[in-house]
Amino acid sequence: MIPLLMGITFITFSLTKALPGDPVFSIVGERSNPEIIEKIRKEIGADKGSLRQYAGYVTLLLQGELGRSYYTNRKVVEDIGQKFPNTFLLACAAMTIATPIGVLLGFIAALNKGRAADKIITTLSVSGISMPVFWSGLLLMLFFSLRLKILPPSGTGGLQYLVMPAITLSLPALATLIRITRITVLDTMDMQYVRTARAKGMTETAINSIHIMKNALIPIITVIGLEFGSYLNGAVLTETIFGWDGIGRYAMEGIVKRDYPVIMGSLLIGTIAFVLMNLIVDIIYHYADPRVRVHGTDR
Repeated sequence: MIPLLMGITFITFSLTKALPGDPVFSIVGERSNPEIIEKIRKEIGADKGSLRQYAGYVTLLLQGELGRSYYTNRKVVEDIGQKFPNTFLLACAAMTIATPIGVLLGFIAALNKGRAADKIITTLSVSGISMPVFWSGLLLMLFFSLRLKILPPSGTGGLQYLVMPAITLSLPALATLIRITRITVLDTMDMQYVRTARAKGMTETAINSIHIMKNALIPIITVIGLEFGSYLNGAVLTETIFGWDGIGRYAMEGIVKRDYPVIMGSLLIGTIAFVLMNLIVDIIYHYADPRVRVHGTDR
């Protein structure tokens, strides 16, 4: 993880410096007094070379700091500490919606391959993958907020503020889970041990629950982990559309303002969350599939 995170910080730092424009001008304006511009440039360290700036940033990281925002002068680690729980809550809500519905519909589609149910579910999954998040979010806002007037259009707060962002964010993951579950279950149904179980007279319910679903879990777990990890990076579009005060919206504001510490800190925390999520998925593999434990012991 450490080499990966160091590589991410270096790439992010390099790309951030390659952005057009000067953060000092974004703060004070291009017509400001040259003395003020030079003073601020020194305060934020923009007068130093790129390597010295990067070395200073790494030093801050080793001290557990992420720098200060150019605009608010607040510590980035404090801002992220306030906003990341909101992103985590939104990601959990979205995956709570997407996981059971996506797996169930994918399983139903596989069991009814070629029939009407399979075609309807497959069409819905393709629509969910193809539908842009900003479009589905605006549709929900139009229906529930402007017409029915039962949910607030934007903001951060209780359940009423969480419903529409969670549904919007869950749609791509739900559609992906439907497709992955369907494909995996169909592949598992063709395995020799499934045919052997049928030949022994096992009921279809037992075959589906013991042999098919259990052995189809690994790809499904992978998709769930990757989707959840990507959501922890910050659902930029969803958080921006609904005014959800999360890390994705925070990073977008930093990009617009060229607030380099905010951009770097947001991406770094998102990367750590994604890497940790992959680690958790690997641990789940160990318990979900005995073959992983056997091969791990052999090595």
